[in-house]
Amino acid sequence: MTQSLKLSDESRARLVEIFSSLQGEGPRLGERQIFVRLGGCNLSCDYCDEPDTIPIPSGLVRSAEYVKSEIERLAHSRSHRSISWTGGEPLLHPQFLMPLMRWAHKRGLENHLETNGTLPVPMSALAPLCDLVAMDIKLPSSTGRDTWSAHRDFIRVLPPAAFVKVVLSDRATEEEWKQVVELVRRAPHPLPLYLQPATPIGKVKPIPAARCLRFEAFARRSVKDVIVRPQWHHLWNLP
Repeated sequence: MTQSLKLSDESRARLVEIFSSLQGEGPRLGERQIFVRLGGCNLSCDYCDEPDTIPIPSGLVRSAEYVKSEIERLAHSRSHRSISWTGGEPLLHPQFLMPLMRWAHKRGLENHLETNGTLPVPMSALAPLCDLVAMDIKLPSSTGRDTWSAHRDFIRVLPPAAFVKVVLSDRATEEEWKQVVELVRRAPHPLPLYLQPATPIGKVKPIPAARCLRFEAFARRSVKDVIVRPQWHHLWNLP
């Protein structure tokens, strides 16, 4: 798995948007965050709700100073606890993120990293700066690619403040789910596991409720914290 596509350096990267909104997934659901959406992704999931961020390159080249100024502007407009570094895949930009994450801490903001969980080398470098990591496990039925090995390496370098999220479409299989549970069970520290029925996009359909609940019951045999939580920002019609 490619660790870096040299899309950025310390001073600039491809940026899609910066905005303030409510977090729509995971344990920070409903929390207002500043979202910094970086361009480019090393995967192409059929349920992606930000397909414009996938192409490499995507977004506009922006400086670190521009990002800081936009964060400051939004932070002064209302109270925020954290910055969500998202994409695309933000770990394609580790050199750009590291000084910005350090700056965010000095600014009194937490770092919430959203990642597809396939780039362990940059994750290892940035882990000490992350206050929460949202790691996806991608199912081959949705990506067309086998990323189990990359996910296995990634979980080993996750910081303790992390959780795993799996988007479940109607094509998710029992065998895939067994591998998900085994990955989470073998993690070096406990990880909450979020089951997220896919948001209907194009031909993508969410997993049937009965099958999702079977997956949840199976996971509970091995994983302490298992939560079924759909995406909410689509229901709220928020960005």
